[in-house]
Amino acid sequence: MMIMMMMKNPMTLLTCSLLFSSLAVLAYQGSFCPDECCFEFISTRLPKDKVVSHKFTDERCSMEGVFFTMKNGAKICADPSLQWVKFVIKAKERQRTN
Repeated sequence: MMIMMMMKNPMTLLTCSLLFSSLAVLAYQGSFCPDECCFEFISTRLPKDKVVSHKFTDERCSMEGVFFTMKNGAKICADPSLQWVKFVIKAKERQRTN
């Protein structure tokens, strides 16, 4: 019985080591961590003529958001459920198709 327990512990240790090392490789490759997420949103409305483009955050982010890239190069997070945000997105998409 004691020999069986001693054999299980090294196997458990080996299994855990392999699992953690494979998770570290995946995390390093970026499979767990999105590039950009919003953690807070702008509280004021942005003028649509100052917005150059928009990009939705990755679905792995804790909060759904929209990055607006401004003419000066700034990236600003906005709440995609707000009406003014939806309006700016639609206006930019219409511009792109024209």
